[in-house]
Amino acid sequence: MNKIDFFKVVLFLLGLISLPGLVHAQYSYEYVGGTARVSLLVGSLPPDNDSNAAKLQIDVFGGGWGSNNTGVTTYYVGNRGGLIIHQVTNGNATSAFTIKAYANPNGNTDIYIISTLDWPAFSVKSCKLGNGAQSQLQTITSQTPIGTDITPAILPVLITDANGNIAINTNDTKGYKFAVNGSAIATSVTVKLNNVWPDYVFKPSYQLPPLSEVKTYIDQHQHLPEIPSEQEIAKDGQDLGEMNKLLLKKVEELTLYLIEKDKEVKAQSQNNYALETKLKIQQEQIDRLNKKMELLANKIK
Repeated sequence: MNKIDFFKVVLFLLGLISLPGLVHAQYSYEYVGGTARVSLLVGSLPPDNDSNAAKLQIDVFGGGWGSNNTGVTTYYVGNRGGLIIHQVTNGNATSAFTIKAYANPNGNTDIYIISTLDWPAFSVKSCKLGNGAQSQLQTITSQTPIGTDITPAILPVLITDANGNIAINTNDTKGYKFAVNGSAIATSVTVKLNNVWPDYVFKPSYQLPPLSEVKTYIDQHQHLPEIPSEQEIAKDGQDLGEMNKLLLKKVEELTLYLIEKDKEVKAQSQNNYALETKLKIQQEQIDRLNKKMELLANKIK
């Protein structure tokens, strides 16, 4: 073994020895087990004024005893222009704790992580920056909150859970893989459907509903057959892929109605032309007959 390889091995072993200690040192407080609702003071922010540049970043790893509580929740807390708390969760980690803010009589705002369920299992670290000081880890202590609860509405910037669901600006995905509370924009969206695309409408075997039946349905329900009603859309929203499929089906049916009407119009035009031709011939015959009668009348005179 040459010297370079030897030093690589030494560095690797040193990394293995020191890594667990470094990882553990990243979190200042660990709370595992028990039924006590522990309150952890994780930092304080100065009063809300123009000189307050302090901010807190609080990371909570874990949650309950379950093996799916392995995510990390990060809270970003500021108190200039109003107290604000943003939340980002990667994984399922918020079932056993919450964040609270208390107005301390000394003028500061104290931030707490409070356990909310029995038998929790989580670790906490908190970092404070701003106000001209170097960013530094906060000492976390178990302490009963002092002052008045002034916790604002927590803004769920990005939330993921143990099932791979993703939520933006909401905690509730309502069972969907991706949920957005607000508007969204994209340069392109592709929806792939697992069911049949409605090209079957153009097959000879397809039974096109008579327009009279469609009119009866519209008169009774005030919307097209198969299309969700206004009330259903308001309640459940709309599946873009499914709605595009249904709308295409209606467009294809409308095309067939137009084709049928076009045939009827052309047939009617041909009938009209034949009738006009027949009438023209008859008129010509009447005109010739009238001339003959005039000639005969003149001879009689």
